[in-house]
Amino acid sequence: MNFDVVIIGSGIGGLTAGALLARYGKKVAIFESHSIPGGAAHTFTRKGFTFDSGPSFYCGLGNDKPSLNPLKQVLDIVGESLDVVPYDPLGHYHFPEGTFPVYSGLEEYRQNVAKITPEGAKELAAFESKMLDLYDCLKDIPTIVLRSDWQLFLVLATRYFPSLIKSLFQVGMISGSAGDIMDKTVKDKWVRRLIDLECFFTLRIKSKRNSCPRNRLYARRKN
Repeated sequence: MNFDVVIIGSGIGGLTAGALLARYGKKVAIFESHSIPGGAAHTFTRKGFTFDSGPSFYCGLGNDKPSLNPLKQVLDIVGESLDVVPYDPLGHYHFPEGTFPVYSGLEEYRQNVAKITPEGAKELAAFESKMLDLYDCLKDIPTIVLRSDWQLFLVLATRYFPSLIKSLFQVGMISGSAGDIMDKTVKDKWVRRLIDLECFFTLRIKSKRNSCPRNRLYARRKN
């Protein structure tokens, strides 16, 4: 049998590439050395307990409305969906000052911050306001359309022109990091630690290395 494309590895990247190529008419074969496909996104069982082999936190996979999650965008394109169970709070952070419940709703989240540091909660609101401004101009641009060549501008200009115009007013933020915004809006040490933790928890890097466009997911989760 002849194939148009052969993909080595059935992780999220390989499966995504294969699914999209097949969706647009290519004959695809995916090869995997492991007994289970999925790469890091599968589970294993030990002594009656089931563990995630990779990510344990997923955001935006079950929304009926358009999602910023790139995987959800791919699933929508190929006509697939996942059964997900939303839960709130998302979890709890354990600090020396006490346990902090991580609610997805913006107001409830801020209220719990205010219980620990009232002034810090005000600074957090200023930080989130900046991030939500960025989210507002990028929310309608699917991650899946972004590319690294000159044709990116052509795609944005022809299909996402209003968002492109909005983004011109946020160029400084787009080229900066979440840490840059934090430095301008947050002095409270506890809140700075919280923001770093949120960045690390969602993207495995602290705010200084976390680009603002990446962190639009954080802004959306808190909106």
